[in-house]
Amino acid sequence: MKDIVDELRAQCRDHHGPAGENTDALEGDVRWRAAAEIETLRQTVWQAIETAPKDEGPILLFCPGLAGHVAEEVVVGTWKFDANRRSLGYWVSDVGALDPGFAETGPWIEYRELQPRQWARLPARPGRK
Repeated sequence: MKDIVDELRAQCRDHHGPAGENTDALEGDVRWRAAAEIETLRQTVWQAIETAPKDEGPILLFCPGLAGHVAEEVVVGTWKFDANRRSLGYWVSDVGALDPGFAETGPWIEYRELQPRQWARLPARPGRK
């Protein structure tokens, strides 16, 4: 079976003709844009936590065994560095087993059970690429 991305792009080229280096005509075609979107979505895969960015803000974290107000052991979290507390930094999240909704430590809390094994980028919010 042919890959859907290749098929969509082939249809565009058949309709618009070979574009060579110039893809302006192709990029206006909804099939070409759909192929690009599929490629972007395919890049949103779970990766080993050791490869997680620590300076880009919130990401999705997969934390096996995490209980509480979580869905499928997945939370939104971010890396924090505090030289006074730890030399290497730590992961924090705004949900988890220790927060019944009245924690006084702020919206981002460190949980001892927050031990992510994998991460993925957050998708763009609706209406933004």
